[in-house]
Amino acid sequence: QIRRPLCHAPQPRVGTSRVVTAMALLMLAAMPPLLLAHTESIVEIHGSGTTNPSRLFWEVLEILEARSEHPLHTSYRAVGSSTGQREFVCDPADNPVCNFTAVNDFGSGDIPMTADRFNALTASGRQMLHIPFALGAIGVWHSVPATELGAAGTLELDACLLAKIFSGQITTWGDPQIKALNPDLVSTAPIKVAHRKLGSSSTAGFTEYLSLKCPGSWTLGSGSTINWPVGTENEGSGGMTDYIKANDYAIGYIDSGHAIDNDLIEVKLVNKNGLALFSKDADIGAAARIALANNDFPAADADWSAVNLYDRPGNTTWPITMVSYLYLDKNLSYQDPGTAALLMAFVEFLLSEEGQVLAEENLFDRLPPSLIQFGLDALGTVTLPEDYLPFTVETDTQVITGQGIFVLSSKRESFATYERKAIEERLTALVAESESLETRVAAVGNKQMHGSGTTNPSRLFWEVMELLEARVKSNLVLSYRAVGSSTGQREFVCDPTDYAECNSEALIDFGSGDI
Repeated sequence: QIRRPLCHAPQPRVGTSRVVTAMALLMLAAMPPLLLAHTESIVEIHGSGTTNPSRLFWEVLEILEARSEHPLHTSYRAVGSSTGQREFVCDPADNPVCNFTAVNDFGSGDIPMTADRFNALTASGRQMLHIPFALGAIGVWHSVPATELGAAGTLELDACLLAKIFSGQITTWGDPQIKALNPDLVSTAPIKVAHRKLGSSSTAGFTEYLSLKCPGSWTLGSGSTINWPVGTENEGSGGMTDYIKANDYAIGYIDSGHAIDNDLIEVKLVNKNGLALFSKDADIGAAARIALANNDFPAADADWSAVNLYDRPGNTTWPITMVSYLYLDKNLSYQDPGTAALLMAFVEFLLSEEGQVLAEENLFDRLPPSLIQFGLDALGTVTLPEDYLPFTVETDTQVITGQGIFVLSSKRESFATYERKAIEERLTALVAESESLETRVAAVGNKQMHGSGTTNPSRLFWEVMELLEARVKSNLVLSYRAVGSSTGQREFVCDPTDYAECNSEALIDFGSGDI
């Protein structure tokens, strides 16, 4: 487990002598089993599900590959929560090639496994676990031009207005019901509704919230897929983002981390306490803490289909808070030991301090400590293969032991990750420097001077102005319009009898002429 082989398993070429082949076989036979496995096997895990944490998963999986001496191959398909659930359950009624054996090593969703899928899975003899790994928010985003938002500069909506917009009962931004909450709004344009296609946890969270909060106006049901009476369907959070950016007067629901990262404009949502707020200003973890205090989370291997964190009280509580889950088999005794070990290491990393920091960097909110412990306790109930050998972790240097085959060492790193972190640090420093410069410029203000007149000295004037701008530390804005001596005189005098809008005050700081 500690020593690595001095060479890879020999691969005889075509035409190699029988003697060399025999020697190779003897060398392989002499290798300890662990080293032999190291030379011949690649440990793999592959997951699928919600798009929201895909960047987090890709980053964590890349880190694990870089830190392992044993060759790893990992992947995650961002295909939506519903697809992740279907591929984890693999119900023959859903696809005839299925036999209730998962086609992924783990699924992921921002919604619990549906009751129907959970019941079908357990009826087949399997048991599954819900492991929360992060918290997030579903926000509503729009592209009404800023010039039409009025003095407030923001757009505020409540659940019932959203229900009417997304069901087609309200079709224009000038509707009196929208104007009642947004008196400064001047837009009367048609509303362009954007919604997700295929199965989406964002759709499930959004529609479940509308069903809970405004059942009188929202009668379309809820779930990861519904029949939309209006709007344009888009694939994934990326598709929703692209649509809203490309179309003025659009509105859509997207996970807040993705939307904020793409500089979309957010709608202020009214929460249970009647206060309107943006998701970036809300306490996303508050809803989870309330649920924990109320014992709203069942056992990890139970049916979670009724669990949600919608519309919880609190002045800063976000109304559409989502839990992001991993779907795991409780019995991994049938699994390849290496795959089981890597899967456990992946989940443990997500629940670790390092994993939770990465979740925050990817615009999720970390789990409360008690919910992290809940997940770790649930992992302790997993049945593992008989010859299971866990990956261990090297944080502080462990001489000899740290070089073990099944050690994930933080002393190893990929150059891509190293360089990305360096770039991020440089960007952070540049942003801070830019903000400092903007503050200094705002404090000093722009010093402006503008003239007009004869064309003859224009080149001289432009050169002198450029020299002044280069030699002065403060921000200068200087210009000269070469329009002729007569025009320079008229713009300097600004006689009302010459031009009706004049009031005998110069339109320029100086005029120039050869007469």
